[in-house]
Amino acid sequence: MTEQTTPTAAQLLAQRNELDKQIAVANLNGLKAVQAALKAGKVATLAADLEALLPQLAPENTMGTPHHQANCVITTVRGVTQFFDREVERVEALVAAQSA
Repeated sequence: MTEQTTPTAAQLLAQRNELDKQIAVANLNGLKAVQAALKAGKVATLAADLEALLPQLAPENTMGTPHHQANCVITTVRGVTQFFDREVERVEALVAAQSA
């Protein structure tokens, strides 16, 4: 009879890291599709369009909740777009490393 050993935390983390890489690679086409959607149509210009409209709103410090909310949308749109750009870049680097 063989004795079963319990994996160490380091071994489990290594397995999780490997699974995370495999999941990321499997998601690459979807990541690229989201990235493309964020760069197409009105989404591509939404942050800049809203930013151009900010002067029409009361500033944040003068009862400017709409101004604040518009800034939040601008920040979010730019942040999400940058996140997907970085994620596609990261996963493509994983694929390249696996191919090498």
